[in-house]
Amino acid sequence: MKLGIFGGSFDPPHIAHSIIAEAAHSQFGLDRVLWVPAYAPPHKNSHGLTPYESRMDMVLAATNGHPSFRVSDVERTLIAPTYTIRMLNALQGQYSGAEMFLILGGDSLEEFDTWERPELIIQCTQILVYPRTGGQVDLPDCLGEHVKVINAPLMDLSSEHIRHRILKKESVRYLVRECVWNYIYEHRLYTSDKK
Repeated sequence: MKLGIFGGSFDPPHIAHSIIAEAAHSQFGLDRVLWVPAYAPPHKNSHGLTPYESRMDMVLAATNGHPSFRVSDVERTLIAPTYTIRMLNALQGQYSGAEMFLILGGDSLEEFDTWERPELIIQCTQILVYPRTGGQVDLPDCLGEHVKVINAPLMDLSSEHIRHRILKKESVRYLVRECVWNYIYEHRLYTSDKK
């Protein structure tokens, strides 16, 4: 099985996440794309993240209906901080024999050589990278032939941008799936309004 692994904070998951996951699925013939919401990411302040359960619920909503998208809570079982290599090792145990493809944004890839055990990551996965605006990918020297570029439309869209728009009471219609927006609205996420 060719298993795509798409990790991230997904705070919230937005339409660009879905487009990237589908482009990787189609371009590289992935049998499954496993979305893995981060539990205690080392490169972000976990205290500033929306609670894990809410992010998990939104990812479940965002991926619902796609026959090849799945969601994993594997990071919840790991020792914090939840380094990528720990997550990959755990998934190798769950998906024995799978060929693993790690889906990353170009901005994450630029910091790759600062990650925990990057040399082990490139031994156990093929890295698929989505370039951000400008379409350029600056690879750390250690990566070389271990990276393939995902051919998807270039979108300057981030979860931070969506959170900012919601806080300012601006529309995010078509930037997130309607089911995700309904969850955000119902739970009053990313707003100063209280229930």
